[in-house]
Amino acid sequence: MFTIKLHPILYILLFLSGLTGKISGFVLAFLSVLLHETAHLLTALGFGYQTFAIELFPFGGVARMDYSLFNDPIAEALTALAGPLESIIFAMLIKVFSPFLQLPKITEDLFTINLGLAFVNILPLFPLDGGRIIRSFLAGKGGYKKATIKVTRFTKLVVLVSGIPLIYLSLRGVVPLHFPFLLLFLFFSAREDNFLYAYLAQKDKKTTVLEKKGLLSSKVWVVEPGKKIGEIIPFLTGKNYHLFFLTDKHGKIVGEVTE
Repeated sequence: MFTIKLHPILYILLFLSGLTGKISGFVLAFLSVLLHETAHLLTALGFGYQTFAIELFPFGGVARMDYSLFNDPIAEALTALAGPLESIIFAMLIKVFSPFLQLPKITEDLFTINLGLAFVNILPLFPLDGGRIIRSFLAGKGGYKKATIKVTRFTKLVVLVSGIPLIYLSLRGVVPLHFPFLLLFLFFSAREDNFLYAYLAQKDKKTTVLEKKGLLSSKVWVVEPGKKIGEIIPFLTGKNYHLFFLTDKHGKIVGEVTE
């Protein structure tokens, strides 16, 4: 169904963790991130979107999915939510069953790792899961492009404001040393997606569904004169087939166009 790809640095970290006697924590973190990303992929698959791979990096993982998912706000929001939700549920299950497992160190580490995964990923910063959820809600009002601009600008503002304090706190040992690097990652990762490509990919999927089933749900839009195509495309989200009624300046329908 999908493949698992490991960043080369992970092999170095695995070797170093073995030398320092911390291989147990490394493996537990690796498995927790893998489960977190698998939850994303399975949810996307449930919405009918193809899944490709899970890529694991030193600071976390990325689930590679059908790009047309980013043209479907509801599916994207629930897919993004699935990761933190899985981490919380898994942490709670570990807490409940830890007395029976009699592995206090392992269960305590798993509980801490998964709660940390859920907390970090649910932050409203893009491209973290929380940022994607916020973007999906905003997209329903102003379209995907404007929504992404808002969350990416907010993310960069938060990173710039909190960067120096976090570096200071990490040097003092108050917060983990990797937090400033996580902020740096977010700053350079917070960028706009290719919405035209996402729309075209979604459009191809709709054509395939229509050919197979002969039936497709639709969404109707009323377009005022003067609207440009570039202003309309960001609103063409989801699996519906879009129909447009064109009006004149008096609100009278003068024509219709399909996508």
